[in-house]
Amino acid sequence: MSEFIGSCMCGAVQYAVKSEPRLSFLCQGRQCQRITGTGHSAEFMASEKDIDISGELKFYELTADSGNTVTSGFCPTCGNPVLKKSSGFPGILFFHAATLDNPTVFMPQAVFWGVSHQPWDYVNPNIEIKEYA
Repeated sequence: MSEFIGSCMCGAVQYAVKSEPRLSFLCQGRQCQRITGTGHSAEFMASEKDIDISGELKFYELTADSGNTVTSGFCPTCGNPVLKKSSGFPGILFFHAATLDNPTVFMPQAVFWGVSHQPWDYVNPNIEIKEYA
């Protein structure tokens, strides 16, 4: 069983990833800052076909800095952001690492949209910074 299982704050939405995530990263884009309420989001990517999700999500659609349409899935009960979808990555789901039952399994491999970083948001300088995802 995968170590990548998690839920929203109230537990109404739960998920399990049946394979290793494709990529784990931090995003410092303005939309990610606003969605998480902090300087960056911590996310991991997995194929939609490798995910079991239970519970209802509500979705909010926006245009990302990349120009892709990003759809954010939130728990309608507690408001916790759980996942995202991007038109630039069909068939892929992006989960917020803080929703993991054991968030210590999350190890970011890259930072995206570093150009939008906030000076008060410290990110490990040993993680590779890429222009965008």
